Amino acid sequence: MRARDWWSSHVYLLAGLAWAAVVVGALTFGFVSVLRHIVWASAMPGRAMVAPWLWGVALILGLALCLFWYRVGLGIASYRAQQRRMSIALAARLRPLSQDLPRTLTQTADWYLVSDEGERYALTWGLLRCRVAISESLWITLDPAAQRAVLFHEALHAQVRDPLQQVILKVLSDALRPLGLGVLYPRYLVQREINADKRALAACQGDDLPLLTALQAAVGANTESVSYVGLAGALDARLHYLETHQTPDWPPSSLAIRLGLSLGAVLVTLTEGLLVWCHW
Repeated sequence: MRARDWWSSHVYLLAGLAWAAVVVGALTFGFVSVLRHIVWASAMPGRAMVAPWLWGVALILGLALCLFWYRVGLGIASYRAQQRRMSIALAARLRPLSQDLPRTLTQTADWYLVSDEGERYALTWGLLRCRVAISESLWITLDPAAQRAVLFHEALHAQVRDPLQQVILKVLSDALRPLGLGVLYPRYLVQREINADKRALAACQGDDLPLLTALQAAVGANTESVSYVGLAGALDARLHYLETHQTPDWPPSSLAIRLGLSLGAVLVTLTEGLLVWCHW
């Protein structure tokens, strides 16, 4: 994978991790600084009284850190429970995809057909070794070219570890939603589908008809299947890309406002931590 493609597939994950590190680092530094100052003031000759507001700041920062890690733990537990339910639901319905697949695909993931009740979808899951399941109803509906588009679309999800990226961004988004990360996650869901469509188009020598055929087969038969194939909130963006080969513009206003407010809060916390750390 070219460096540009790798960056495009991971930019939201890197941005989310960086922003979470900045916020949590600032909260931790401020909390430790306040505690250090309280201990220092308590050890002074004459036991100078610690300013009451310092206890309030320590409480607020400590609660913010506890809330962050609580929500991270809750998100991970929720994801694991969801994966267990899905694995149980699919376990008896999976069978290996018997069609000869290119070696590049078999090295990327394990491929299955899943028996269904008329639903048409394809999904990729698994954190370490990705697995791809394509519903039989969708598979038998598609011609070989459309099947190829689906295969390479899902292969890109597996290659860049989109299931792992999704759970990390979802957990961080829920934990830091008021501070801007809630905007990154839905944008990532759109961009990952467009990136996978690019791979499918390349595999079909730039012909968009197979991919459009697969989209129509998946969405046209059952609108509930959009949650399986990653179309929820992204279908219009994908169709726009197939029509214009341009990624839809991303309105920056809401993100800019949230990140600006968050950056202000981070700077205030860091400043407070430095002042208290130096006992000013």
